[in-house]
Amino acid sequence: MGSESGQGEVVAGRVTEFVRIGDEVVRPATASTESMKQLLSHLEECGFEGAPRVVGSEPDGVVRLTWIEGWVPNEAEGWKLDAGALESVGRLLRQYHDSARGFAPNAGFVEGPQALAEGDIICHGDIAPRNTVFREGQAAAFIDWDGIWVAPALWDLGHALWQFAPVCDDDDPWLQQWPVLPDRASRITALVRGYRLATSDAQQLPEMVAEVIAGCHRSVARKAAAGIPAFARMQREGILDVLDSQLQAAQLLRPLIQEAVLAS
Repeated sequence: MGSESGQGEVVAGRVTEFVRIGDEVVRPATASTESMKQLLSHLEECGFEGAPRVVGSEPDGVVRLTWIEGWVPNEAEGWKLDAGALESVGRLLRQYHDSARGFAPNAGFVEGPQALAEGDIICHGDIAPRNTVFREGQAAAFIDWDGIWVAPALWDLGHALWQFAPVCDDDDPWLQQWPVLPDRASRITALVRGYRLATSDAQQLPEMVAEVIAGCHRSVARKAAAGIPAFARMQREGILDVLDSQLQAAQLLRPLIQEAVLAS
């Protein structure tokens, strides 16, 4: 997890370090902090239980959230998620989208559009095993809401398919610790079945998976060029080459993704 300090447990995330103090998480301020606080407060008012609650904030913008207990898989543990777990991810994502639809905070975001257009919602932005808390084999909550941004809801679902299937070559580093290669079709079908994707959107989803990966490549490259430390480190570690490879895989796997989506 991280190192213990006198003020709490420092937990290193992929981009942001945060501190756990008892039942609270202390996160540093970002350009999306105010909009995130407004969104999380809205979700609480709606009765959506799959997100942390806002406990408070500090004058410097640091925000305090509730800690959510459970198991959060790392990238090597995706194989442990069975069809029931994947279906529950889809259900939770649908519940979030239904709760968020139509809500627009009066604060901005780190990147992307700063206002909702018709058909857009505030997407979580990084639906993945590393940001999903499981309890008793079911998705209980999404965490790490710093990356929220405005996009069609299908963007979040495309990102989830990329991360949970996962969409990559069979020799991708993601799969090095998997005991067997993933049955991507059945995993995609389970996740989309849980989401209850409208038939009218099914044809668009395979292309959205590719667009998500391409968009993430652009974002990492832009932020690395701007000298943001976490993204500069990712670039040095070869993440852009990995994303290039995964984009090619998404294009090659498009027929499989389409068939799996329609089978849901």
